[in-house]
Amino acid sequence: MEKIKECLENNHGSYILPFLWLHGEPKERIKEEILAIKNSGISELCAESRPYEKFCQDEWWDDFGFILETARELDMGVWLLDDRKFPTGYANGYLEKEENAHLRKKLIREFQAEALGPMKSAKIFVGGRLVKDEEIISVIAYEHIGRGEELDPKTAIDLTNKLSDGMVYWDVPAGNWRVCVTVKTAPYEYENDRLFYYIDMLSRESCHAMIDAVYEPHFRHFKGYFGNTFRGFFSDEPGFLNVSNTYNNQLGQIGSPYPWRDDLCELIAKSANVDEKTVRLYLPSLWEDIGEVSKLIRTHYMEVVTKLYRENFSLLLGDWCREHGVMYIGHVIEDMGAHSHLGYGSGHYFRALDGQDMAGIDIVLTQDVVGISEGVHRSPLADGGKADPAFFRYTLPKLAASHSHLQPLKKSRAMCEIFGAFGWAEGLPFMKGLSDIMLASGINHFVPHAFSPREEDEDCPPHFYNGGRNIQYPLFKNLMEYMGRTSHALKDGIHRADVALYYNAECEWTGEGEQFFPTLCRELTQNQIDFDIVPYDILKDGAVKDGKLYINGESFGALVVSKCECLPLDRLELFVSLADAGLPVIFTDSLPEYAAERADIGDLTARFKVVNTDTLADFLRGSIETDLSCEGEGIKWLRFYHVSRGDAEIYLFSNESVYTDIDARVKLKHRGECLIYDPWDNKIYRQSAKNGVFELRLEKGNMIFVIFGTEIPEGTPKLSYENQRISFTLTFDIS
Repeated sequence: MEKIKECLENNHGSYILPFLWLHGEPKERIKEEILAIKNSGISELCAESRPYEKFCQDEWWDDFGFILETARELDMGVWLLDDRKFPTGYANGYLEKEENAHLRKKLIREFQAEALGPMKSAKIFVGGRLVKDEEIISVIAYEHIGRGEELDPKTAIDLTNKLSDGMVYWDVPAGNWRVCVTVKTAPYEYENDRLFYYIDMLSRESCHAMIDAVYEPHFRHFKGYFGNTFRGFFSDEPGFLNVSNTYNNQLGQIGSPYPWRDDLCELIAKSANVDEKTVRLYLPSLWEDIGEVSKLIRTHYMEVVTKLYRENFSLLLGDWCREHGVMYIGHVIEDMGAHSHLGYGSGHYFRALDGQDMAGIDIVLTQDVVGISEGVHRSPLADGGKADPAFFRYTLPKLAASHSHLQPLKKSRAMCEIFGAFGWAEGLPFMKGLSDIMLASGINHFVPHAFSPREEDEDCPPHFYNGGRNIQYPLFKNLMEYMGRTSHALKDGIHRADVALYYNAECEWTGEGEQFFPTLCRELTQNQIDFDIVPYDILKDGAVKDGKLYINGESFGALVVSKCECLPLDRLELFVSLADAGLPVIFTDSLPEYAAERADIGDLTARFKVVNTDTLADFLRGSIETDLSCEGEGIKWLRFYHVSRGDAEIYLFSNESVYTDIDARVKLKHRGECLIYDPWDNKIYRQSAKNGVFELRLEKGNMIFVIFGTEIPEGTPKLSYENQRISFTLTFDIS
């Protein structure tokens, strides 16, 4: 009741830190915008440096110092988006300097030549395919199998030592051969300076440029604000950036350049437990189909580079921030599976954010349209602008919420950058609907996008104040206080989930799988079975007791793994150990066919259950104890989120539909008197769940809390529902 009491008294904490666009406006205009933020019931802001051309120059130090001092006077907190260009990783131009050229990204690419044998003393000219400063790493030949492009790993012949002056000299054996030439290159031959002058996630020295160019200079100038007024840094969408303009840069794509460092073969060999010579012999399998060996090399390539990303970038910046008394937050590009891909992506959502103090995502550019829950809609995104609610609504927020629950560093803090670039027509009711989707998924910190001192700013509107011209601004405070109250009511609770859903990035890494778990996320959510998405790194530290999996205070009744052909052997062995300890391990639709390291895995998969996706919810209800069940009208659109805090059991119920009211009977483990909290009206009521059944009526777009095990203040009115509405014909003269 203490948290609800604080909400009723409008004494909730701070959960909102909107972007403040900066371009070098006069100080009085900047102060006006800061006051507009303060008057919206918001006590923090995040300075958006991207449009500020003289970032980290005298003008910036003067303006940012003014912002910090103004915020201190207003008892506000300040965060900083940590770079001059978008996305994070430009390091304020540090790598543009020629003395730092050695810190720029290294890539490898591959091209091929076909050779038909037998042919004595063949000469294959490969040097003509090179461009500026490129270096051939290896030349390997493989014989074709059958009619497709599959190559026979048993026929591999290393021709690297037969390369001279761009020419390969070779007695070609009988057969149809592909000669694969692997080349070390640089990103500028493929893309723009977004790739060329951005840090290299595989190099700690390169990533340290962020600290040298941005973090340390701010500490030197504003040390006295660190840990009080200045709260920390925000990284916006960093990634491998080996290519851009696509979310689908995976291994196995002919012609694509991939991240590289000179000792990568050694690291892959160690990860895969094979000798380095084997890795070098089959390195072309990053692009080519060389049978099962491709899965081995691709899996452990991704295993290595995603761990390097975590150590070199995420943990480096996060540890620096914590050592200097501030926090490190932000997000990567997650769109449509990019969170487990290369290119725009970071290869592994959880590893990329392990160093941050909050788990983070963003919802911008109409990625989620309130009211569209099925099918695929259009959005101004890469790869044809497709936005699938299965990902953006039912998966994306659960990635951040899950990370916040499972990693102790996060302390259940899950952040979403929200509302940005939906356009000026984005209204407050739509914003509320979008925030409700996030809140019901476990998001509890928000970065509204954005405030700007440039009037009628065309850069990613809406801008909530717009010099006082935004007609919605006077009511914007109502939404911000509602979001703050709702976040506060859930604070410091332990999330209660039914199942753990495995984060199956490895299925994507081979370049042959398809991520099915967004479909599972939607299936479970629309059947009121809650879950956390759990990666291998966290799962391996879990413990099974009495048939349940325990991780960081949470418990799960089963582990669900999405359909995939191939997984690393250590993942499968972990699943076996969990199953042997008594945890139900369920694969959807089919079992894996092989491990990346071996073909025969029948002795492992015999411990797992297989359940069709469309019957998964019913199977789980019949085989494990689930949190609740419900029947009635509109229940497909019922969202819930359950936390325990002390003796209290706190349920958030939300109706995500814009068309359908919910009239349902919800069967719970708890019974008797309960407190009802309406966070929009900021009022409390009392109700009773007789025999553990709660009568729930939620109009479209509404949300309430149902709380058991807490005191109910004397005089609290009973919750009542309107049974009948009559339409009145009223005429107004409006002028």
